[in-house]
Amino acid sequence: MKNLISSTGLVFLILPVILHSCKKEKEEVTLPGTQIIADHTVVERFDDIPQYYMDKVKEMWLVYAGESHSAAIRTGLTLFESLYPAYDVSVTESGTPEAYTTSHLRASRATWGSYNYPTGWRYSYGERDWYANSTGIDRTKTGISYCNTNNLTISAFGYGWCWDMTETTGSPTANADPVYGCHWYGRSLGSPEGDKAWGLDAADYAETANSVCLDTYLSATQEYIDYCTTNSIPTKVFFTTGPVDTYTGECGYQGYLKNERIRDYVEAHSSTILFDYADILCYDDDGTPTTTTWSGHTYPVITTTNLTPTTTGHISDAGALRLAKAMWWMLVRIAGWDGN
Repeated sequence: MKNLISSTGLVFLILPVILHSCKKEKEEVTLPGTQIIADHTVVERFDDIPQYYMDKVKEMWLVYAGESHSAAIRTGLTLFESLYPAYDVSVTESGTPEAYTTSHLRASRATWGSYNYPTGWRYSYGERDWYANSTGIDRTKTGISYCNTNNLTISAFGYGWCWDMTETTGSPTANADPVYGCHWYGRSLGSPEGDKAWGLDAADYAETANSVCLDTYLSATQEYIDYCTTNSIPTKVFFTTGPVDTYTGECGYQGYLKNERIRDYVEAHSSTILFDYADILCYDDDGTPTTTTWSGHTYPVITTTNLTPTTTGHISDAGALRLAKAMWWMLVRIAGWDGN
C-alpha cells in the first residue's frame, strides 16, 4: 500500500474510496480473512469501542461451553457490567437460553445435547464433548444446527478448557518426549484409548499411547468452523487457550507448549479467532507478567492478583474482570469493528 500511495497518479484513485468509506462509517463490514486475537494487549481497550458496535454485541449470544473454569467468564461479564453499566449482560445458568434481544449481551455455557445426551439443554461441556470423541463432535455440530434453526443462533462459540491439559491423575507419561524433554500430562475422557495423558501431535502416541493430542482439539474446532461455513450458519467458532492456575514445574511447562501450539495454529490461519484465556491471566493490569522456570525453560504463569483470593472459576474476581474486558473486545471485533 505504501508504494501505491507514493504514486501520484494513484492518490486520486484511492481518495474517492476513502471519502466513500467515511460516509458509510456506521455500516458493518467484516472483511474475509480478518484474524482476531484477544490477549492481554486488548484488556484495557474496551474504552475504544464505538457505540454502534457495542450495540451490535447486545444482539449476540455468547456460549463459552465448559465446566467449572468457564464460570469465570460469566462472573467477569457481570462484574464488568456492575462497574460499567453500558456493557449490559444477562447470564443464563439453566433451562432454555434467553431469546434474541437488542438490549444486552446474552452469555451462558448452554449447549443443545452433549456426548452423554443427544438432546436437551446441557450446562456442562468437557473434552469428550468438544474434541476427544467423534460422537461428541457430531453432537456439537448437531447442537449448532439446532440452535440456528430454532431462533437461538449462537453468535460466538468457544470451548472453556478445564484442567484437560494439566491433569496429574494418571499422569505423567512414563517416558519424556524426545524433542521437548518433558513428560506429558493431561486427561482425555472419551478418548478411544481412555483417560490418559496426551501430547501435541500424532507422533506423541509413542509416549502417550493416546490418539488424542492437541492437534485433535485444533482439528475439531476447525471442523466446527468449516461446518458453519458450509451450512451458512452465522455462528463464529473461536479457539481458546486453557487455564494457568495449575501451572507449576514440568506440568506447567508442557501445558504452556500446548497453549503455544494453539497460538501458532491461529497465527498461521488468517480467518481464525482466538480468545487467549491463558495469556490474559499471566499479566496484571499494569502490564507486568509473571513467569517461572523449569529445567532451564522460562514460561508465563498466572499472576497472584489474577489468582487470589480464588472466588470464581478457580481464579480471582480481578482475573475474571480481565477476561470479561477482553471478551467484549473480541465480540465487537466479530461484530465488524476493525479495532481502531
